[in-house]
Amino acid sequence: MNSAVNQKFLLGHGGRDTLIHSEGQRYDTISLREIAELVKTPQAKDKADADFVIGSTYIEHDARSHNRQREAGTYWLLCIDVDKGSPSLTELKSAITDLTGNSAALFYSSAGASHEEQKWRVIIPLAEPVSGADYAAVQASLFDLMWAEHSIECDAALARTGQPVFLPNVPPARRDDAGQPLFYHGLPYRGEQYFNVQESRVWQNMLFRKQREQMAEEQAARERAQRAAERAQRAAARPDDVDPVDAFNARYSVSDALLRYGYEQQGASDHYRSPYQTSGSFATRDYGTHWVSLSGSDMAAGIGQQREAYCWGDAFDLYCHFEHGGDMRKAVRAYADEIRPSPFEQVNRQIEEQSSVDDYSDFDDLPTEEEPDLPPLVDLAEPAEQTWPTPVAPIDEATLPRRAWIYAHHHIRSFLTITASAGGIGKSSLLMIEALAVATGRALLDEAVKERTNVWLLNLEDPRIEMELRLAAAMRHYEVKHEDIAGRLFMDGEDDISLVLAAEGRDGVQQNDALLNYMRDKIIEHGIGLVIIDPFISVHQVNENSNMSIQVVVAMLRRLARETNAAVHLVHHVRKGNGQDSDIDSVRGAGSLIGAARAARVINRVSADEAARLGIPEIEARGLFSVTDGKANLAPPPDAQVYRRMIGVKLDNDEWVGVAAGYKLPDQWAGMTDRVVNQILDKIDAGPENGEKWSLRPQDKDRWAGRVIMQQKFGDPLNAKTDIQAKAILKKWMEEGLLEEVTYKSENQRKDRKGVVSTGRVGEQN
Repeated sequence: MNSAVNQKFLLGHGGRDTLIHSEGQRYDTISLREIAELVKTPQAKDKADADFVIGSTYIEHDARSHNRQREAGTYWLLCIDVDKGSPSLTELKSAITDLTGNSAALFYSSAGASHEEQKWRVIIPLAEPVSGADYAAVQASLFDLMWAEHSIECDAALARTGQPVFLPNVPPARRDDAGQPLFYHGLPYRGEQYFNVQESRVWQNMLFRKQREQMAEEQAARERAQRAAERAQRAAARPDDVDPVDAFNARYSVSDALLRYGYEQQGASDHYRSPYQTSGSFATRDYGTHWVSLSGSDMAAGIGQQREAYCWGDAFDLYCHFEHGGDMRKAVRAYADEIRPSPFEQVNRQIEEQSSVDDYSDFDDLPTEEEPDLPPLVDLAEPAEQTWPTPVAPIDEATLPRRAWIYAHHHIRSFLTITASAGGIGKSSLLMIEALAVATGRALLDEAVKERTNVWLLNLEDPRIEMELRLAAAMRHYEVKHEDIAGRLFMDGEDDISLVLAAEGRDGVQQNDALLNYMRDKIIEHGIGLVIIDPFISVHQVNENSNMSIQVVVAMLRRLARETNAAVHLVHHVRKGNGQDSDIDSVRGAGSLIGAARAARVINRVSADEAARLGIPEIEARGLFSVTDGKANLAPPPDAQVYRRMIGVKLDNDEWVGVAAGYKLPDQWAGMTDRVVNQILDKIDAGPENGEKWSLRPQDKDRWAGRVIMQQKFGDPLNAKTDIQAKAILKKWMEEGLLEEVTYKSENQRKDRKGVVSTGRVGEQN
């Protein structure tokens, strides 16, 4: 019998294992027998590295794409994930055997399960395969029956064709000192046969679901056409009148309205979950001109046009229900006075156009643009009773996760960070070099690259050609070749992309969740770990001085960082400072932006006077700027100021382009031989001419010991010390015990004063 036991299924190693850009390669495979062995003896890997299976025999490089599996997949395994309700293994096995006719199944607890909260996965091998086109509907039908007949809620995400199913695994942190699992149950149940799904209630329920959805859509389409004809007839009788319903529907798509009123989109598909639903199903479907919901909760709430087994409507029906309590007359009158276009129409059109070209979705829990899985016909359980506040349990320091810094202490996964400065100093060039460093894994600016990952650089001020000039110059200077960044660095200019995440009008701040979800999907699809957005002001159209408004935009970006586990870095501007250096309080706009950032730094140009004080030659001072950490919530403060310098690089087209390069301050110890040091110490011990002793405090001016160091003559005039260098030298000598501060009787002041004396000499006198 050609059953699941004779097949090999797609095997992945870690949630981010993908070959999407490796055409010609194939994924590893695993057999049913090997899976059964893992049920008996689970892996011991961190969750991020755990192996997973997709129950399909299609294993080509694009096999993690939901669309591709739907087209080419052949499924020999059905899979269930139960994370809610904490059913016992006995309860779960009873439900599965009832629905499958006592067929074979593999039961095992999830990595996050415990005695108090039991979580399970089930793999059901099949006697005959299910096509990729039918797989999602079969899975959803199985989930329906599990809830309707056994009150067990299954995770709807596993209905997706390319969804990974993690194999048995107990991470090291959830094992005892002997390496044994603290909690794990596995049961390879042989059953009486392999499950023949085509001859089961699961298959019949699937056909019923499809038939019901088709009937609902056809009837809703007929009714919509009838309503449209009636409005057209009224419009013909009054050609000068504007019909508010038509105007609303012309300006707001169904998807715009669904997102506006709190519906949750299933990835980038046309399925949504309404705010009234308590289940995990996505029971509302967007048909472009109208929507249809099979949710009993939506029908009970009175949304749209009510029918016996479903409800339906257009965008205006949603507006009527959510903003005017279902009063159609009130809604029509209200909207007649405020017809305005969506601020996101153009951006969402661009998303739609791009989505029609690229339909990949290759990572855990992301559906594709046109996922055909059907929503369950029944609503699932009410949410579990809340248990917070949560008491603190014992903390094992060794098992706590480390902070996921990608680059120095500037870019960290799952968090927002910020770089701010005035214009024209070099922040965009600096961020490009850091992007190159992360993409190549090379410490181009002598700062640690803690993780090599893919980078997306978005410049919303400059066109792409300008960015390519800067990138070419940077690659030439740092000797980076294209193969070093191929498939790792992504770059878009203001002529490529428009990112308006939120806009503010008379109705308050509107969020462009469709765009945010699209960005999320693309970041995960391409394995991007660092996203740099330059500048922040170009991603919104809200009042930048309003904490409440900016907080909305910041919350969206924080959500982006959290859901993609990427580092999101924002480039921002500072207020004009009347010639003074900027600090973290100089960042333009509302303080809620800086409040949300986990690290923030400010860039300042180094003036000629400051350069001279630092001992920097005039020729090197041009293009010099400082980088100051103004906020580092998750990192220790830097030991010293960091400096960078813009240099010119000539390209083959004879164009000179600025590139940010590392810069180290002149060595404060240059020329400080033992002989010179001892000369300075002799002069310090001799004191000023008036019989006083030298002071350690610069505010004592003529008595400050740093003057002795600054007045020292060197063979090379470039080694002469500035006041900043003199302060550092005195501090070092005090720390090393070469100088000490004493109290002495001042004859001139006739009182006790503090002065500095040496405690000895260094090396040998020459």
